[in-house]
Amino acid sequence: MPGQVDIVLPGLFDLPLDELDPELVSKRLTGLNRILRLATPTPNNAYSVDAILRRVLRLGDNGDRGLPLAQACAPRGSVRPDRMLLAQAVHLRADLQTAVVIPIEIDDQTLIEIDKLINDLSELFKVECDITAVTDGCYLVALKTVDAPTHYPHLLSVLGKTANPYIEQTRQQLDWYRLVNEIQMFLHQHEVNRQRASRGQLAINSLWFWGGGAPPGTDDAGPDWYCNDALLNRFAESRGLDSAALERVAESPPSENAAVVDLRLLEMLKTGADYGLDCVLLDIDRRLLRPLLEAVHRGRGPLVLRAGYEFDFSLPPAASWKFWRRPRSLADWAASDENP
Repeated sequence: MPGQVDIVLPGLFDLPLDELDPELVSKRLTGLNRILRLATPTPNNAYSVDAILRRVLRLGDNGDRGLPLAQACAPRGSVRPDRMLLAQAVHLRADLQTAVVIPIEIDDQTLIEIDKLINDLSELFKVECDITAVTDGCYLVALKTVDAPTHYPHLLSVLGKTANPYIEQTRQQLDWYRLVNEIQMFLHQHEVNRQRASRGQLAINSLWFWGGGAPPGTDDAGPDWYCNDALLNRFAESRGLDSAALERVAESPPSENAAVVDLRLLEMLKTGADYGLDCVLLDIDRRLLRPLLEAVHRGRGPLVLRAGYEFDFSLPPAASWKFWRRPRSLADWAASDENP
């Protein structure tokens, strides 16, 4: 039996449509609009990157637990992969009632500054943890004296939002809470941040720790994996999944169970990265959605669009005959909460 393809596009329904050409939204995104026209919307409660991927990979919802990505970045033979966390630099904007996680604008100079902060922090806290680089701006923290918390979500899921719920949960692990506070005090006083303040830049006053948890069991029957995110690809490979770049979808659309994961839209929304929103949307439509729709039309199997929205969109091969459905685009969903 042909497998199901899960298309993961978080942020799709949060795009600033008023900044896009109406003709692009209504006419040029032919693949997306065909899905929105023919697919059946089903209620969804998986909104974060972690929750969506847990569902796609059949790892269970597990309440507020994040996806255990850090263990996939640990060296082979690590004694305690469940004590690993990922860490990335952020600005924590605090007032009397809340603290909001703000992204740090990344450029070559900022990466040098983050490396300086991490190297000095690693030396000062070497009794508590070891810190090594994973990718530019992302680090693996191997804790020695405390267990890794598992409630922190993927960084992209929390940027621009209050950190208060996670701070409250952190207080329940007192040793970890003390370590985080000491790290923040160190960052606040560091010369790098004094220099950034003199240039009118946001202080790198906190680290967002995430991706903790024990390795889940591998699944030989898991989906084929198409993604360009280095961290997510490491996690997929740690589970024994066959992984490929997103560009391979257009070359050979999957016929087995597959997960097609593209975080570009969410990254643009959360970090302000400027890839050209219209170009990215057209690229997703042309190289991902249209080839996958053609595969559905040939009877290869259903697809499900998962965007962290109140609905997922399920499209079986038989949906191609629903010619009576009126056209729908992102603008129609933004304008009305009415089900089609």
